[in-house]
Amino acid sequence: MTNNFNEHQEPISCKGCEKESDGYIHPITHHYWARNDYNGFFTGVYCDECYDDAEKYPYRKDNYNQDAMENGEDIWGEE
Repeated sequence: MTNNFNEHQEPISCKGCEKESDGYIHPITHHYWARNDYNGFFTGVYCDECYDDAEKYPYRKDNYNQDAMENGEDIWGEE
C-alpha cells in the first residue's frame, strides 16, 4: 500500500495572475512563492512577477511605516 501525499493535492497558484506553480509544498507558508508582509504575517502566494508589481501585490514591505514612534510602540510615553 503506497500513500502518495501529492496524489490528492490541489495545485498551488499565484493569487495575482493565477499561474500554477510546479510544486505542492505544505504547509503553504513553506512554498517558494509564499509572501509575508513587513510584520511577518503571511499574505498569500504570489509569483515573482506579481510580487514585484505593486498593482497585484499590495503588501510591499517598503510601504509600511517603519518608525516605532508612529506605530504606538513608544515605551516611554509622551512627556
